[in-house]
Amino acid sequence: MEERDWSDGMPIVPPTPAAVEAMLKGTRRDPQDVVMVMEPGFGLATVEKIAINAVMAGCQPAQFPILLAALECIAQPEMNHRDMQVSGHTEAPLILVNGPAAARAGINCGTSAMGPGVVNKANTAIGRALRLCLINIGYCKAGAGDPNFIGLPTKFGMCIAENEEVSPWQPYHVDKGFRPDESAVTVITVTGPTDILDNASKNHEDTLNNIASMMFYRHAGGGSWIKGRQSAQVGHTNQRVEYQSPYHPVILSPSRAVILAEAGFSKRDTQEWLHEHCRASLRDAIGPAGMPADADGKWLRHRELQRLADDPDATIPALETPEQYLLFVTGGSTHYANFFYGTYGIATMPVEDTA
Repeated sequence: MEERDWSDGMPIVPPTPAAVEAMLKGTRRDPQDVVMVMEPGFGLATVEKIAINAVMAGCQPAQFPILLAALECIAQPEMNHRDMQVSGHTEAPLILVNGPAAARAGINCGTSAMGPGVVNKANTAIGRALRLCLINIGYCKAGAGDPNFIGLPTKFGMCIAENEEVSPWQPYHVDKGFRPDESAVTVITVTGPTDILDNASKNHEDTLNNIASMMFYRHAGGGSWIKGRQSAQVGHTNQRVEYQSPYHPVILSPSRAVILAEAGFSKRDTQEWLHEHCRASLRDAIGPAGMPADADGKWLRHRELQRLADDPDATIPALETPEQYLLFVTGGSTHYANFFYGTYGIATMPVEDTA
């Protein structure tokens, strides 16, 4: 199988017919159901093919519905998965799991949840299975389909669950309209992560300022939303879909979330604070190419800001909306947090209830 380039470079579990049949027992879906057409090779991602890759990655049947939901996310047009696959930029899909399916699958939401170890075998297997699907079904292989200039270790796979029992806030999937007893998967294309060192913070304001410091990176949003959104082709069709503005996952340890909550900050309050205080230079956002304008020089977008164009000190929010700071509570209760820089897209889909 290695000679056929059917691996991520590490040993795999042989996908015997018996093993694949056992994996398919983790879903009620027909094995020949097509979840998506996966680029750049336009492979048909059937439930059976996904099961084959799940076996190869070391997944268990209880984890299979989460993998299927992750592929359903990738299939959404707004994810722009083609650009995720063939970009020379270093980025990878991050899987966020909410609801009771996480515990059924054995996903670790505590200490070292994104690290190595037997305690993380579910996290590792699910993240790896998604990558194997992208390689084997999408024909996105290193050097052939994947032109990434150096790659990322995170491309091997990332899957974490929210630590809902200790979080002081409602879970992320409830923010998206799901009930707490339902399960959902969110997939977001990211680069990073970067540690947020918060061990010297004395109060919630220190913590917020430390999170906001991550946005000093010029390309972390940079106010590019004022120029409008580019669009991408959907597969081999004539349809186009707008790029989503980037969503930046802020992975908070429970202790950091508690500090904010005890100061009276809800999740929404925290997002609004970040939106207000994470600023970008308007002049830098406009850049040397200038703003799209009509024949009279009037901006085609956000004309209300044109009056500030000549002010060298004018700033705008780095991201367009507060919701683009995706707050997710997980991991051990330490003085740290992680910050991912979002790139192409984000989608949330329900997990099949097989209980």
